[in-house]
Amino acid sequence: MDYHTIDCTDQGLSRLPSSFPLDVRKLLAANNNIQRIPSDFLLFYGDLVYLDLRNNSLVELEEGTFSTSSKLVFLDLSYNSLTRLEAGAFRAAAKLIKLSLGYNNLSDVDGAAFDTLEALQVLELNDNSLQRLDVAVLEALPALRTVRLEGNPWLCDCEFANLFLWIYENPNKLLKGRSDGVPHVGRGVPVPAASPAMI
Repeated sequence: MDYHTIDCTDQGLSRLPSSFPLDVRKLLAANNNIQRIPSDFLLFYGDLVYLDLRNNSLVELEEGTFSTSSKLVFLDLSYNSLTRLEAGAFRAAAKLIKLSLGYNNLSDVDGAAFDTLEALQVLELNDNSLQRLDVAVLEALPALRTVRLEGNPWLCDCEFANLFLWIYENPNKLLKGRSDGVPHVGRGVPVPAASPAMI
């Protein structure tokens, strides 16, 4: 086994382990009961490029948690209980390419939550509790190639119109294309593929 990889999957952990080599590059800790990421955790593991924390019990991200994650490329926080993302939540993770946040309870994403993520190519926000999303969140990601937004209870209002216009102009960035991948509003009623004049 690669000594740069630590696999703690399915170990019944309630917190992140701290007794492994400082030069670890890949940490697999999915399917546990981890409730928080200590704000200084990545300070000690600066070589980490791959962090899998899906299917845990995270409810929030502490300020500064990712402030020393300059080498992180892949981050999976899906299937947790996160409810909001603050401005600059992933500050300093400038090399991040894929960020998975699907299947949480996110209802609030600050417009500056993903500032500095200039290399991010894949963003998954599907199956959360989002009723609104500031389009600035997506416009701040110059390298974005794929975004997942389906499975949220979107409110059809003026703010959503801005998001829908972005979707209309960037159909290739939705996982299934505009026709199938467009967010659904209310009780699963799809927003029709419209021309900008209809918005």
